This record gives sequence, C-alpha cells and structure tokens, in this order.
Amino acid sequence: MSGLIQGLNSRIKILNDWKSEFLKTARAGYNASDLDAGAERIFHHFFTPMFKFPNSCPIGSDLMYQTEDAIIHIEIKTNLITNPDYKGKVQLGRNQISYDVDNFKPNLPPLYKSVGLSTLTYVIQIVHEHMSPKINALNVICIPNGRLLKHYGDEILQAGKGGWSKATDIRYNYAKQPYFVLLKKRYKKEIFRIEVLALDKNFSIKDLVGKELLITPYRII
Repeated sequence: MSGLIQGLNSRIKILNDWKSEFLKTARAGYNASDLDAGAERIFHHFFTPMFKFPNSCPIGSDLMYQTEDAIIHIEIKTNLITNPDYKGKVQLGRNQISYDVDNFKPNLPPLYKSVGLSTLTYVIQIVHEHMSPKINALNVICIPNGRLLKHYGDEILQAGKGGWSKATDIRYNYAKQPYFVLLKKRYKKEIFRIEVLALDKNFSIKDLVGKELLITPYRII
C-alpha cells in the first residue's frame, strides 16, 4: 500500500514544473483534480502483474481486462475534498455500468454472450487535497451488475446535475444499500460493497460515506 501511495504522490516531487500550466487548464473559479489522469497510469502499472489480458473493446472503462471468469471494468475516480459530491456515491458514465433502469440506459451488457462472461465493474475512488500529497481516502466500490436490479431496485441510482432528461451519466449511491444483498442473506453477516483501503487519521468513514458504517480501513494514513 505504501508503494501505491508513493506512486499517487509522485507528481508532487515535480509540482513546480507543471503547476502553472495545469492551473491554466481549469475553468475560472474551479479546481480540477490534479490526480485525474495520473492515477490511471499508476493503477495501470499496479494491475499489470494481476491481469494478463487487457481488452481492446471501445465500449468500456479505461482499464478493462478479460479473465477466465469475467470481463472486468475498473474505473479510477478522483475527488477533491472540497467537493462533497463524493459522499456515499460515485459518478459513472454509460460505458462504466451495466445497470439498466427506466431513466438510464447503460452501454455495458450484464453478460458478454459471445464468450459467456459476466460483467464486473469496480470503481477505485481517491479523495484528496488539491495539489497536495494529502490523500484522505482510497477505497474500492463494487458496482451491481444489471442482472441484480430486482435485488437493489432503482433507488441506488441518481441523476446527474442535469436531471434524468439530460442524463449522460449517473450517480451510483452505494450508501443507499452498502451491502452485498445476496451474500448478506447467505452468510448472515454484513459484507460491504465498499472496501476502504486507506483512510487519513483525521478523516472518518462518516466523512467518506455520509453516515456511520462499520467499515474497517485497511490502513490509517
């Protein structure tokens, strides 16, 4: 984990070489995440030993792999601590979800019929401070497959800022139902759809999710 954090913060060592040019790219009065593009490079390197077969499909997440059991989509999302829109939810585009509801039609299939493999979608979410080595939270969120609609319903999805009529993306609100519903029934215990890999000592689970959940962080940083 320490190597991963160091990789995410490698941009800070050369901050003075890119800071002014990066700030020019943001619209007036808005701070963009300076980890947005770089985090994808770090996780691409991180996953290379684990997933041997990336997939070249044009419809899917930036990181997409084929295994013997599934087609895996991994989306990297970075959120600044100053924008609380990350609390308990994560933004997803049509190419990043297979969950089909009346108001939103995704582009991913729940099942890739050509190869008989299910779609698995994960989001790695990083909450951090602007142009700083301070990472407040690093967590993994498992997005429900579209075939689970009858178990999770449509309340776990929220429209973006433009409302459903203009929705090109959605918000997956994992805080609405933070558990694997079927696994919870089978094993009679709470198994979360979110795993917190690292959490700053001054940043709580409630700060991240918006409510108290008994999630144990992998590491306090």
